[in-house]
Amino acid sequence: MRLLKILIAPLALLVLAQVTYAADDDNIQNHPGYVDLTNLSGLSGVEANVEVSLKTPLLDLITNLISAEDEEVAQFISKLMQVTVSIYESDNIDIDEVIDSMVIIADELDTEGWDRMMRIREGSEHVDVYFRISESAEFIHGIAIMVAEPGKTVLVNIVGDINANDITALGRRFNIDELVDLDIDAN
Repeated sequence: MRLLKILIAPLALLVLAQVTYAADDDNIQNHPGYVDLTNLSGLSGVEANVEVSLKTPLLDLITNLISAEDEEVAQFISKLMQVTVSIYESDNIDIDEVIDSMVIIADELDTEGWDRMMRIREGSEHVDVYFRISESAEFIHGIAIMVAEPGKTVLVNIVGDINANDITALGRRFNIDELVDLDIDAN
């Protein structure tokens, strides 16, 4: 009986961890800043060259590691729940299908109350940047970035409850003038 308890305890912890992880995924998908960009058409058969998927546990670890070095950036990262970045570079990308799919997603974001911060239609370049600002205009729940050009597609979704000061601090830290000069109605 004692051996059975010793074997069951780690198994129960493993099952509990899986259930907790699945619940975290459900919470992310129900968060107002989440955008599912995984089903973008035109990328079938093309593998991402770069994939970044940072979720709360890893973001917490990063926050702890950099807090002594840069408190402002650590503060920003501590408010994030998920960061996903996918970059596809291939001549096999059906750019027209990707753009058509991005237009559908952009229309959905417009309908769901996201604010378009940037739209570029220059030649074959297609860029959309959206922010999901809270009803009180205190927080940014999410950022969605979609970029398509021949041979390259970039998809980004940042989920969390951050304020404009956090974004400008991040811009100052990494010398990104566009973030420093960003004019957002959130306080």
